Amino acid sequence: MYASGGKDTCQLLGPVSLFVQTLMGMTAVVVLLVKRNYEHPRRKMIVWGYDIGKQIIGSLGIHFLNLGISILKKRRKLLFPTTANGDDDEDQCDWYFLNLLLDTTVGIPILWLCLYIIEKVLKFLHFQNIESGNYFPSRTVRSRSRKPLFSAFVKQLLIFIVGLGVMKICVFLVLNYLEEWAYWFADLILGWSDSWPNFQVFLVMFVFPILLNCFQYFCVDNVIRLHSESLTLTNAENFETNTFLNNEIPDLSEASAEAPNKDNNISSYGSII
Repeated sequence: MYASGGKDTCQLLGPVSLFVQTLMGMTAVVVLLVKRNYEHPRRKMIVWGYDIGKQIIGSLGIHFLNLGISILKKRRKLLFPTTANGDDDEDQCDWYFLNLLLDTTVGIPILWLCLYIIEKVLKFLHFQNIESGNYFPSRTVRSRSRKPLFSAFVKQLLIFIVGLGVMKICVFLVLNYLEEWAYWFADLILGWSDSWPNFQVFLVMFVFPILLNCFQYFCVDNVIRLHSESLTLTNAENFETNTFLNNEIPDLSEASAEAPNKDNNISSYGSII
């Protein structure tokens, strides 16, 4: 957690920071589990698991990318110093905090727009099973039991990761072009804790992430889940039937005449939102 050499500095890798990162992730998952219990209709556990799986995998990638960028940013400044005040020791925490702040605020609408565009393009190209939050087959096959497709999860995970990647590029460009203002803002928020690097890591890697990540997870979960407004006879299978409200039950009269099987399913796509 501390830099070698006698001076305490904020480091993002160490036993304490790794512990609080793990605790942070567990807390975010618990928040989403509580959120699921209050949903109408409520997603089946396996569907919720797929949705949260996309966020966890994507967040891990973004988290380690933020760590890498923060550490490399400091090393670059040490090799090519641009200031003479010697205040670069706190850059890792400052830069990580700024990335986290933008990822969980400005990054959310950017991510939504990216996912929306990607899904629209793939639908135009006739890709199957890419409707966000719908993991059941888009077509019914007679005499086969219907179950969530892992392949649909993989496709949607790839779409989600691409969207996160584009979002991260946008956030990095914003920070890079507004670097002086960004560091001023970070120093305004974190500067008072520079004398206590252990506590600063606790703030940057636990307190702020808990608040911001729970907010981000909640918002992104609403983006990637299947919405009741998009319910059809096919994708309604993603939900527990006993949790539907009266105005959310799909209209059976709209069933396609080509679906004489016992499921009475039709093929339909909805949007992410």
